[in-house]
Formats: sequence, structure tokens, C-alpha cells
Amino acid sequence: ETSGISNSITVAQLLERNSVDNPMSPNMGSKISLSGEIGVPIPGFADFYKITTEYQSHFPVVEKLVLTSTANFGYLGYFTQDNRTEFERFLVGGTQLQQRQSFLYDNIDMRGYPGGIGQSIAPFEDGVQVGGRLYNKFTLEMRYPAVQNEQLQVIPYTFVDAGNSYLDFNEYDPFELKRSAGFGVRLFLPILGLVDLSYGYRFDGVEDTNPAVRAGEWEFLFNIGAPF
Repeated sequence: ETSGISNSITVAQLLERNSVDNPMSPNMGSKISLSGEIGVPIPGFADFYKITTEYQSHFPVVEKLVLTSTANFGYLGYFTQDNRTEFERFLVGGTQLQQRQSFLYDNIDMRGYPGGIGQSIAPFEDGVQVGGRLYNKFTLEMRYPAVQNEQLQVIPYTFVDAGNSYLDFNEYDPFELKRSAGFGVRLFLPILGLVDLSYGYRFDGVEDTNPAVRAGEWEFLFNIGAPF
């Protein structure tokens, strides 16, 4: 790795349609969003453009039982080859609190995988994890708000996650995914807010990671903040 200074000026725009009835634990509705970010291509500054999309749908199955499905996609491109940035790439896995990553990357949450530089779901070049220029992630979640009052909310759930990060379109395969499944619980506490605890079993390993992220192992993760 090399050290140095990189400068960028960015402009971002978000378009969103949202009919979700509750941002903390939706019972019904959907949300679709399209966001774009541009690193202005001027001399001496890193240039790039990033496009991300998200779709989520929440469907009441019976009584308070809710099924949620989500799909996410992201792409990072460049205007020129001379000033292209190696930052802003996608690393998939872990949570925002546990990824131990810096603002140099776009950290995508995924349960069942630890995240963190060197352990994320992302491509390697010459033994170094460089992050992907594309990613996609899909989720199914079934949850039941067992306790709901002003002092405490307890929302247990089960989930299936699948996602991957790719170096470029030459390697992109939307069906080549790292998969996990498990269970968890969200707790709303007046002091901390929403706390998410998950225990996920990964069906696939991540190549070249150190320490090795092996298939057939469980991963405990926690996060603070609403997932929707």
C-alpha cells in the first residue's frame, strides 16, 4: 500500500418514493430509491460517479407477522483514467459499528459475515483487498413485534441474506452470491435507541481473507440504528 493525499469534491442527489408506515419496524408499504454521486472531474481532484439503488417491500402475513424483501445494487465508474480514485469502493459484510473500516470505502451491511478490511466480501488484487466497483445484495426477513410499548420494544426475526462485491463488469455475476441465514432480535431502549443483535450462519467462505472467513460458521453481529 502507498500513502499520500487525495482530494475530491462531490455532488450527490437522492430520489425516493416511500410508503412505509413505520421506519423502525414497518408493517406494510414499500420504498424505492435511486441515488447518484459525482466526484467533480477537475484537475487535481479524484473523479468518479456512483449509482446505487434500493428496493424494499413489507407485507403483513398474518396478525403481526411481517415479511420483508429487499434488493440493493451499486456501481462505481470513472470519467477519466488519470484521476480515478481507488476509494469509494464497496465492501460487503458486518455492520456499521463492527466493520472497522474508514470513510474511504462504502460499507454495505450484511449479516453472517464479519466485515472489516481484509475480511469483507470484496475482490483482492495482488493479495490486497481493494473493494468492488459493483455490488448487489438481497434479503428476506420474517419478523414478529412481540413487545411494543413506550419503554421497550422487542422484535425477533429470522433472515436470509445473499450478496457479493465484484471488481468490474467482466467479473460480475448476479447469481454468484455469498449466502447466510439466521435469526436475531431488535430492541428499542429509550437510552440507546434501536439495538439490533443477529446470529447468522454463512454457507459460503470468502477467498483470500485473513483471518480466513470460512463457510459453515456462525457470526454474531450488533448494530445501533433502524435498518429501514
